[in-house]
Amino acid sequence: MTGTIAKGEWKDGIFHFPIRVYYEDTDVGGMVYHGRYVSFFERVRTESIRDSAADVNHLFDLPEEEGGPLTYVVSGINIKYQRQAKVGDVLIGHSMVRRVRAAAIEVRQWITREGELVAEADLVVAIIGRDGRPRRWPNSARICWQKWMDDAAAAGKNT
Repeated sequence: MTGTIAKGEWKDGIFHFPIRVYYEDTDVGGMVYHGRYVSFFERVRTESIRDSAADVNHLFDLPEEEGGPLTYVVSGINIKYQRQAKVGDVLIGHSMVRRVRAAAIEVRQWITREGELVAEADLVVAIIGRDGRPRRWPNSARICWQKWMDDAAAAGKNT
């Protein structure tokens, strides 16, 4: 793959986002440092919600009378590594909503290279207020999460 990497896209309830591995992502041997996968997963989730009602900027800008400002915290993450990625690789990050809770979502994410699984993660992402306490999703954000989850289920992908 040459040239610029395109922005991501939703398909059947799964967000797909290309990630090029740079030298800064790697250890001295040119292999992706294990902690960088967390950053890759974060980048994919952030791009998946960009310009939607679930976007972190939208939630942070909510006025107090609408329950804002709100922000996200990852309250749990479990990563499993399958293959090593290296500098220059073009990876595809995938993100799928598995469950919508009152104040959190459960997300399944995985990274592939040429169709082969490189790493996968299960996350719980919570929504909190300025005081750090959990808050309920605003209806507009909940609708986004629910739609993406329902799209995956309809495509038989929400497993």
